[in-house]
Amino acid sequence: MTSRPEFAARTAGMRPSKLRELVAAAARPSAGDVSGPTLLSLGGGLPPAEAFPARAVAEAAERALAGAAGAALQYSATEGDPDLLDLVGADLAGRLRLPDPTGRLLVTTGSQQALDLIGKVLLDPGDVAVVESPAYVGALRALAGYQPRIVEVPVDDDGMDTELLAGRLRAGLRPKLCYLVPNFSNPSGRTLTARRRTRLAQLAARYGFLIVEDDPYGQLRFAGADLPPVAADAAEQVVYLGSFSKLVAPGLRVGYLAAPRWLHRALTVAKQATDLNSAALSQRLLVELLADPDWFAGHLAGLRDLYRVRAEALTGAVADRLAGRLATPMPDGGMFVWASVQTPGIDALALARAAMRRAVSVVPGNEFSLADGYPRHLRLSFSMLGPAGLVAAVDRLGDAFDDLTASG
Repeated sequence: MTSRPEFAARTAGMRPSKLRELVAAAARPSAGDVSGPTLLSLGGGLPPAEAFPARAVAEAAERALAGAAGAALQYSATEGDPDLLDLVGADLAGRLRLPDPTGRLLVTTGSQQALDLIGKVLLDPGDVAVVESPAYVGALRALAGYQPRIVEVPVDDDGMDTELLAGRLRAGLRPKLCYLVPNFSNPSGRTLTARRRTRLAQLAARYGFLIVEDDPYGQLRFAGADLPPVAADAAEQVVYLGSFSKLVAPGLRVGYLAAPRWLHRALTVAKQATDLNSAALSQRLLVELLADPDWFAGHLAGLRDLYRVRAEALTGAVADRLAGRLATPMPDGGMFVWASVQTPGIDALALARAAMRRAVSVVPGNEFSLADGYPRHLRLSFSMLGPAGLVAAVDRLGDAFDDLTASG
Protein backbone atom coordinates (compact mmCIF):
# COMPACT_ATOMS: atom_id res chain seq x y z
CA MET A 1 0.00 0.00 0.00
CA THR A 2 1.40 3.39 -1.00
CA SER A 3 1.88 5.78 1.89
CA ARG A 4 0.82 9.39 1.60
CA PRO A 5 1.29 12.58 3.65
CA GLU A 6 -1.34 13.76 6.07
CA PHE A 7 -3.40 16.82 5.26
CA ALA A 8 -2.53 20.01 7.14
CA ALA A 9 -4.54 20.49 10.33
CA ARG A 10 -6.12 23.64 8.91
CA THR A 11 -8.06 21.58 6.36
CA ALA A 12 -10.32 20.46 9.20
CA GLY A 13 -11.89 23.93 9.05
CA MET A 14 -12.53 23.77 5.30
CA ARG A 15 -16.24 23.07 5.42
CA PRO A 16 -17.71 21.77 2.15
CA SER A 17 -21.05 22.92 0.84
CA LYS A 18 -23.55 20.18 1.62
CA LEU A 19 -25.83 21.32 -1.17
CA ARG A 20 -23.41 22.26 -3.90
CA GLU A 21 -25.27 19.95 -6.25
CA LEU A 22 -28.32 22.20 -5.96
CA VAL A 23 -26.53 25.13 -7.56
CA ALA A 24 -23.83 23.40 -9.61
CA ALA A 25 -25.77 24.06 -12.81
CA ALA A 26 -26.61 27.67 -11.92
CA ALA A 27 -24.04 28.98 -14.38
CA ARG A 28 -25.99 27.39 -17.25
CA PRO A 29 -29.62 28.47 -16.81
CA SER A 30 -31.68 29.92 -19.60
CA ALA A 31 -33.90 32.96 -19.37
CA GLY A 32 -35.46 32.08 -22.71
CA ASP A 33 -38.00 29.21 -22.86
CA VAL A 34 -39.26 29.17 -19.28
CA SER A 35 -41.92 26.54 -20.00
CA GLY A 36 -39.51 23.66 -20.56
CA PRO A 37 -37.39 21.62 -18.18
CA THR A 38 -34.40 23.98 -18.25
CA LEU A 39 -33.16 24.70 -14.75
CA LEU A 40 -34.24 28.13 -13.55
CA SER A 41 -31.79 29.56 -11.05
CA LEU A 42 -32.79 31.52 -7.98
CA GLY A 43 -29.65 30.13 -6.37
CA GLY A 44 -26.49 31.50 -7.94
CA GLY A 45 -25.52 35.10 -7.21
CA LEU A 46 -24.15 35.69 -10.69
CA PRO A 47 -24.55 38.69 -12.97
CA PRO A 48 -26.51 37.78 -16.11
CA ALA A 49 -24.83 37.82 -19.50
CA GLU A 50 -26.89 40.84 -20.53
CA ALA A 51 -25.23 42.84 -17.75
CA PHE A 52 -21.80 42.42 -19.32
CA PRO A 53 -20.57 45.33 -21.49
CA ALA A 54 -19.10 42.96 -24.06
CA ARG A 55 -18.71 45.51 -26.85
CA ALA A 56 -17.09 48.07 -24.54
CA VAL A 57 -14.70 45.42 -23.21
CA ALA A 58 -13.75 44.36 -26.74
CA GLU A 59 -13.05 47.96 -27.71
CA ALA A 60 -11.08 48.49 -24.51
CA ALA A 61 -8.98 45.41 -25.29
CA GLU A 62 -8.21 46.74 -28.75
CA ARG A 63 -7.09 50.07 -27.32
CA ALA A 64 -5.05 48.47 -24.55
CA LEU A 65 -3.19 46.15 -26.91
CA ALA A 66 -2.66 48.78 -29.57
CA GLY A 67 -1.37 51.43 -27.21
CA ALA A 68 0.53 49.62 -24.47
CA ALA A 69 0.73 45.93 -25.29
CA GLY A 70 3.88 45.56 -23.19
CA ALA A 71 2.13 46.77 -20.04
CA ALA A 72 -1.01 44.76 -20.76
CA LEU A 73 0.78 41.44 -21.30
CA GLN A 74 3.67 41.73 -18.85
CA TYR A 75 3.91 41.15 -15.12
CA SER A 76 2.76 44.19 -13.16
CA ALA A 77 3.44 45.62 -9.73
CA THR A 78 2.03 43.64 -6.83
CA GLU A 79 0.10 46.69 -5.61
CA GLY A 80 -1.60 47.00 -9.01
CA ASP A 81 -1.44 48.88 -12.28
CA PRO A 82 -0.57 52.51 -11.38
CA ASP A 83 -3.26 53.92 -13.66
CA LEU A 84 -5.91 51.68 -12.14
CA LEU A 85 -4.77 52.62 -8.64
CA ASP A 86 -5.15 56.30 -9.58
CA LEU A 87 -8.70 55.73 -10.85
CA VAL A 88 -9.73 53.68 -7.82
CA GLY A 89 -8.06 56.17 -5.51
CA ALA A 90 -9.95 59.09 -7.07
CA ASP A 91 -13.24 57.24 -6.54
CA LEU A 92 -12.45 56.32 -2.95
CA ALA A 93 -11.26 59.83 -2.14
CA GLY A 94 -14.88 60.86 -2.39
CA ARG A 95 -16.77 57.81 -1.16
CA LEU A 96 -14.40 56.92 1.71
CA ARG A 97 -13.26 60.50 2.41
CA LEU A 98 -9.67 59.46 1.72
CA PRO A 99 -7.98 62.54 0.27
CA ASP A 100 -4.68 60.66 0.03
CA PRO A 101 -5.04 56.91 -0.60
CA THR A 102 -1.29 56.52 -1.15
CA GLY A 103 0.01 53.47 0.66
CA ARG A 104 -3.49 52.06 1.25
CA LEU A 105 -4.58 50.43 -2.04
CA LEU A 106 -3.94 46.91 -3.28
CA VAL A 107 -5.45 45.31 -6.39
CA THR A 108 -6.53 41.73 -5.69
CA THR A 109 -7.68 38.77 -7.73
CA GLY A 110 -11.30 39.36 -6.81
CA SER A 111 -12.54 40.18 -3.31
CA GLN A 112 -12.15 36.55 -2.34
CA GLN A 113 -8.37 36.88 -2.47
CA ALA A 114 -8.58 39.96 -0.26
CA LEU A 115 -10.45 37.91 2.37
CA ASP A 116 -7.82 35.20 2.21
CA LEU A 117 -4.96 37.69 2.55
CA ILE A 118 -6.59 39.30 5.59
CA GLY A 119 -7.00 35.93 7.26
CA LYS A 120 -3.43 35.00 6.40
CA VAL A 121 -1.83 38.06 8.00
CA LEU A 122 -4.16 38.50 11.00
CA LEU A 123 -5.53 35.17 12.20
CA ASP A 124 -3.78 32.56 14.28
CA PRO A 125 -5.61 29.37 15.29
CA GLY A 126 -8.06 30.19 18.05
CA ASP A 127 -8.26 33.93 17.36
CA VAL A 128 -11.79 35.34 17.37
CA ALA A 129 -13.36 36.52 14.11
CA VAL A 130 -16.84 38.07 14.32
CA VAL A 131 -19.10 37.72 11.27
CA GLU A 132 -22.58 38.98 10.57
CA SER A 133 -25.12 36.17 10.46
CA PRO A 134 -26.35 35.03 8.03
CA ALA A 135 -22.96 35.53 6.41
CA TYR A 136 -21.51 35.41 2.92
CA VAL A 137 -20.48 31.79 2.58
CA GLY A 138 -17.25 32.69 0.76
CA ALA A 139 -16.09 34.69 3.78
CA LEU A 140 -16.88 31.82 6.15
CA ARG A 141 -14.80 29.47 4.04
CA ALA A 142 -11.92 31.92 3.52
CA LEU A 143 -11.58 32.65 7.24
CA ALA A 144 -12.14 29.06 8.39
CA GLY A 145 -8.95 27.99 6.64
CA TYR A 146 -6.95 29.89 9.27
CA GLN A 147 -8.71 28.14 12.16
CA PRO A 148 -10.19 31.07 14.06
CA ARG A 149 -13.09 30.85 16.48
CA ILE A 150 -15.87 32.34 14.40
CA VAL A 151 -18.56 34.17 16.39
CA GLU A 152 -21.81 34.98 14.59
CA VAL A 153 -23.74 38.17 15.36
CA PRO A 154 -27.27 38.16 13.93
CA VAL A 155 -28.66 40.56 11.35
CA ASP A 156 -32.09 42.16 11.68
CA ASP A 157 -33.92 44.68 9.49
CA ASP A 158 -31.22 47.29 10.24
CA GLY A 159 -28.22 45.05 9.53
CA MET A 160 -25.81 43.59 12.07
CA ASP A 161 -27.04 44.01 15.65
CA THR A 162 -24.28 46.26 16.94
CA GLU A 163 -25.78 46.51 20.44
CA LEU A 164 -25.71 42.75 20.80
CA LEU A 165 -22.07 42.87 19.68
CA ALA A 166 -21.39 45.63 22.21
CA GLY A 167 -22.81 43.46 24.97
CA ARG A 168 -20.57 40.56 24.03
CA LEU A 169 -17.56 42.88 23.93
CA ARG A 170 -18.38 44.20 27.41
CA ALA A 171 -18.62 40.59 28.57
CA GLY A 172 -15.07 39.91 27.41
CA LEU A 173 -15.21 38.95 23.73
CA ARG A 174 -12.02 40.17 22.03
CA PRO A 175 -12.12 39.69 18.26
CA LYS A 176 -9.29 40.46 15.90
CA LEU A 177 -11.69 41.31 13.11
CA CYS A 178 -15.36 41.82 12.33
CA TYR A 179 -16.60 40.94 8.84
CA LEU A 180 -19.78 42.24 7.24
CA VAL A 181 -21.38 43.27 3.94
CA PRO A 182 -23.08 46.55 4.92
CA ASN A 183 -24.93 47.22 1.66
CA PHE A 184 -27.58 44.72 0.47
CA SER A 185 -25.79 41.90 2.19
CA ASN A 186 -25.28 38.51 0.64
CA PRO A 187 -27.41 36.63 1.65
CA SER A 188 -29.80 38.73 3.73
CA GLY A 189 -30.24 41.68 1.36
CA ARG A 190 -30.18 43.95 4.43
CA THR A 191 -28.37 47.28 4.73
CA LEU A 192 -26.58 48.48 7.86
CA THR A 193 -28.12 51.76 9.03
CA ALA A 194 -26.09 54.94 9.40
CA ARG A 195 -26.45 54.80 13.19
CA ARG A 196 -25.13 51.27 13.35
CA ARG A 197 -22.23 52.10 11.02
CA THR A 198 -21.14 54.81 13.43
CA ARG A 199 -21.63 52.50 16.40
CA LEU A 200 -19.56 49.74 14.81
CA ALA A 201 -16.71 52.18 14.12
CA GLN A 202 -16.84 53.30 17.76
CA LEU A 203 -16.67 49.71 19.00
CA ALA A 204 -13.71 48.93 16.74
CA ALA A 205 -11.80 51.95 18.07
CA ARG A 206 -12.59 51.12 21.69
CA TYR A 207 -11.83 47.40 21.58
CA GLY A 208 -9.08 47.41 18.96
CA PHE A 209 -10.44 45.10 16.26
CA LEU A 210 -10.36 45.49 12.48
CA ILE A 211 -13.58 45.93 10.52
CA VAL A 212 -13.58 44.10 7.18
CA GLU A 213 -16.12 46.04 5.12
CA ASP A 214 -16.96 44.00 2.02
CA ASP A 215 -18.85 46.18 -0.47
CA PRO A 216 -19.37 44.45 -3.83
CA TYR A 217 -22.95 45.72 -4.22
CA GLY A 218 -22.87 49.27 -2.83
CA GLN A 219 -22.98 50.90 -6.26
CA LEU A 220 -25.98 48.78 -7.24
CA ARG A 221 -28.48 50.69 -5.09
CA PHE A 222 -31.81 51.12 -6.86
CA ALA A 223 -33.90 52.53 -3.97
CA GLY A 224 -33.24 54.88 -1.07
CA ALA A 225 -30.28 57.13 -0.35
CA ASP A 226 -26.61 56.15 -0.36
CA LEU A 227 -24.99 55.71 3.04
CA PRO A 228 -21.32 56.52 3.70
CA PRO A 229 -19.10 53.46 4.10
CA VAL A 230 -18.00 52.52 7.61
CA ALA A 231 -14.47 53.30 6.45
CA ALA A 232 -15.44 56.94 5.97
CA ASP A 233 -15.55 57.33 9.76
CA ALA A 234 -12.73 54.95 10.72
CA ALA A 235 -10.02 54.69 8.08
CA GLU A 236 -7.46 53.23 10.51
CA GLN A 237 -9.88 50.59 11.82
CA VAL A 238 -11.36 49.39 8.51
CA VAL A 239 -10.14 47.50 5.49
CA TYR A 240 -12.58 48.25 2.68
CA LEU A 241 -13.06 45.66 -0.08
CA GLY A 242 -14.33 46.56 -3.54
CA SER A 243 -14.78 44.55 -6.70
CA PHE A 244 -15.47 44.97 -10.39
CA SER A 245 -17.02 41.50 -10.62
CA LYS A 246 -20.59 42.75 -10.16
CA LEU A 247 -19.99 46.16 -11.78
CA VAL A 248 -18.25 45.06 -14.99
CA ALA A 249 -17.60 41.31 -15.24
CA PRO A 250 -16.48 38.59 -12.81
CA GLY A 251 -14.36 36.97 -15.51
CA LEU A 252 -11.87 39.84 -15.23
CA ARG A 253 -11.16 38.75 -11.62
CA VAL A 254 -10.23 42.22 -10.39
CA GLY A 255 -10.99 43.47 -6.92
CA TYR A 256 -9.22 45.87 -4.61
CA LEU A 257 -8.83 46.82 -0.99
CA ALA A 258 -8.16 50.03 0.87
CA ALA A 259 -6.36 49.19 4.10
CA PRO A 260 -5.02 51.12 7.05
CA ARG A 261 -1.40 52.00 6.38
CA TRP A 262 -0.26 49.81 9.26
CA LEU A 263 -1.80 46.77 7.51
CA HIS A 264 -1.08 47.51 3.85
CA ARG A 265 2.53 46.32 3.76
CA ALA A 266 1.76 42.94 5.33
CA LEU A 267 -1.09 42.35 2.86
CA THR A 268 1.18 43.27 -0.07
CA VAL A 269 3.90 40.85 1.05
CA ALA A 270 1.29 38.11 1.52
CA LYS A 271 0.02 38.69 -2.01
CA GLN A 272 3.57 38.48 -3.39
CA ALA A 273 3.75 34.97 -1.94
CA THR A 274 0.36 34.05 -3.37
CA ASP A 275 0.27 35.17 -7.02
CA LEU A 276 2.91 37.92 -7.46
CA ASN A 277 0.34 40.26 -9.06
CA SER A 278 -3.21 40.31 -10.38
CA ALA A 279 -3.75 39.88 -14.12
CA ALA A 280 -2.23 42.85 -15.96
CA LEU A 281 -4.49 42.56 -19.01
CA SER A 282 -7.65 42.67 -16.91
CA GLN A 283 -6.37 45.74 -15.12
CA ARG A 284 -5.57 47.52 -18.38
CA LEU A 285 -9.06 46.76 -19.69
CA LEU A 286 -10.53 48.39 -16.60
CA VAL A 287 -8.26 51.40 -17.00
CA GLU A 288 -9.61 51.90 -20.51
CA LEU A 289 -13.23 51.55 -19.32
CA LEU A 290 -13.00 53.68 -16.19
CA ALA A 291 -11.11 56.43 -17.99
CA ASP A 292 -14.49 57.37 -19.52
CA PRO A 293 -16.54 58.36 -16.44
CA ASP A 294 -19.64 59.14 -18.51
CA TRP A 295 -19.66 55.65 -19.95
CA PHE A 296 -19.21 54.06 -16.53
CA ALA A 297 -21.96 56.17 -14.96
CA GLY A 298 -24.34 55.18 -17.74
CA HIS A 299 -23.38 51.53 -17.40
CA LEU A 300 -24.06 51.57 -13.64
CA ALA A 301 -27.41 53.27 -14.20
CA GLY A 302 -28.37 50.49 -16.60
CA LEU A 303 -27.39 47.82 -14.06
CA ARG A 304 -29.46 49.48 -11.34
CA ASP A 305 -32.52 49.55 -13.58
CA LEU A 306 -32.01 45.92 -14.58
CA TYR A 307 -31.79 44.67 -10.98
CA ARG A 308 -34.64 46.88 -9.75
CA VAL A 309 -37.01 45.44 -12.35
CA ARG A 310 -35.97 41.90 -11.46
CA ALA A 311 -36.23 42.45 -7.70
CA GLU A 312 -39.75 43.83 -8.17
CA ALA A 313 -40.66 40.88 -10.38
CA LEU A 314 -39.46 38.30 -7.86
CA THR A 315 -40.93 39.85 -4.73
CA GLY A 316 -44.16 40.64 -6.57
CA ALA A 317 -44.52 37.08 -7.84
CA VAL A 318 -43.92 35.67 -4.36
CA ALA A 319 -46.52 38.02 -2.89
CA ASP A 320 -49.05 37.07 -5.59
CA ARG A 321 -48.45 33.33 -5.76
CA LEU A 322 -46.92 32.23 -2.44
CA ALA A 323 -48.63 34.48 0.11
CA GLY A 324 -48.74 32.67 3.44
CA ARG A 325 -46.08 30.23 2.29
CA LEU A 326 -43.04 32.42 1.69
CA ALA A 327 -42.17 36.00 2.72
CA THR A 328 -39.64 38.07 0.74
CA PRO A 329 -38.84 41.66 1.77
CA MET A 330 -37.93 44.02 -1.07
CA PRO A 331 -34.24 45.03 -0.92
CA ASP A 332 -32.88 48.48 -1.79
CA GLY A 333 -30.19 47.11 -4.08
CA GLY A 334 -27.90 44.21 -4.81
CA MET A 335 -28.96 40.78 -6.03
CA PHE A 336 -30.61 38.92 -3.14
CA VAL A 337 -33.66 38.54 -0.95
CA TRP A 338 -33.77 36.55 2.28
CA ALA A 339 -36.98 34.56 2.19
CA SER A 340 -38.63 32.99 5.22
CA VAL A 341 -40.73 29.83 4.96
CA GLN A 342 -44.15 30.43 6.52
CA THR A 343 -45.76 27.00 6.08
CA PRO A 344 -45.62 24.94 9.30
CA GLY A 345 -43.76 21.65 8.98
CA ILE A 346 -41.73 22.60 5.89
CA ASP A 347 -38.04 23.38 6.29
CA ALA A 348 -35.78 25.08 3.80
CA LEU A 349 -33.61 22.04 3.06
CA ALA A 350 -36.61 19.90 2.13
CA LEU A 351 -38.00 22.76 0.05
CA ALA A 352 -34.68 23.22 -1.76
CA ARG A 353 -34.60 19.54 -2.69
CA ALA A 354 -38.22 19.56 -3.81
CA ALA A 355 -37.55 22.71 -5.83
CA MET A 356 -34.64 21.07 -7.60
CA ARG A 357 -36.93 18.23 -8.63
CA ARG A 358 -39.12 20.94 -10.17
CA ALA A 359 -36.07 22.37 -12.01
CA VAL A 360 -35.61 25.51 -9.95
CA SER A 361 -32.58 26.06 -7.71
CA VAL A 362 -32.60 27.89 -4.38
CA VAL A 363 -30.11 27.91 -1.52
CA PRO A 364 -31.25 26.95 2.00
CA GLY A 365 -30.35 29.33 4.80
CA ASN A 366 -28.19 26.93 6.78
CA GLU A 367 -25.50 27.30 4.14
CA PHE A 368 -24.85 30.81 5.47
CA SER A 369 -24.16 29.89 9.08
CA LEU A 370 -21.61 27.58 10.67
CA ALA A 371 -24.20 26.86 13.35
CA ASP A 372 -26.86 25.78 10.81
CA GLY A 373 -29.01 28.51 12.30
CA TYR A 374 -31.48 29.20 9.48
CA PRO A 375 -33.52 26.03 8.82
CA ARG A 376 -36.57 28.04 7.65
CA HIS A 377 -34.89 30.57 5.36
CA LEU A 378 -33.83 30.61 1.72
CA ARG A 379 -31.54 32.90 -0.19
CA LEU A 380 -33.18 33.82 -3.48
CA SER A 381 -31.25 35.64 -6.18
CA PHE A 382 -33.09 37.67 -8.80
CA SER A 383 -30.00 38.38 -10.91
CA MET A 384 -29.93 35.54 -13.42
CA LEU A 385 -33.49 35.54 -14.80
CA GLY A 386 -35.63 38.10 -16.56
CA PRO A 387 -39.08 38.96 -15.17
CA ALA A 388 -40.84 36.15 -17.06
CA GLY A 389 -38.27 33.64 -15.87
CA LEU A 390 -38.61 34.83 -12.28
CA VAL A 391 -42.39 34.40 -12.38
CA ALA A 392 -41.97 30.91 -13.84
CA ALA A 393 -39.44 30.04 -11.14
CA VAL A 394 -41.84 31.18 -8.41
CA ASP A 395 -44.59 29.05 -9.98
CA ARG A 396 -42.27 26.04 -9.84
CA LEU A 397 -41.44 26.86 -6.24
CA GLY A 398 -45.18 26.80 -5.56
CA ASP A 399 -45.30 23.34 -7.12
CA ALA A 400 -42.50 22.27 -4.78
CA PHE A 401 -44.55 23.48 -1.80
CA ASP A 402 -47.51 21.47 -3.13
CA ASP A 403 -45.33 18.37 -3.47
CA LEU A 404 -44.20 18.60 0.13
CA THR A 405 -47.71 19.26 1.41
CA ALA A 406 -49.09 16.30 -0.52
CA SER A 407 -46.36 14.00 0.78
CA GLY A 408 -46.99 15.08 4.37
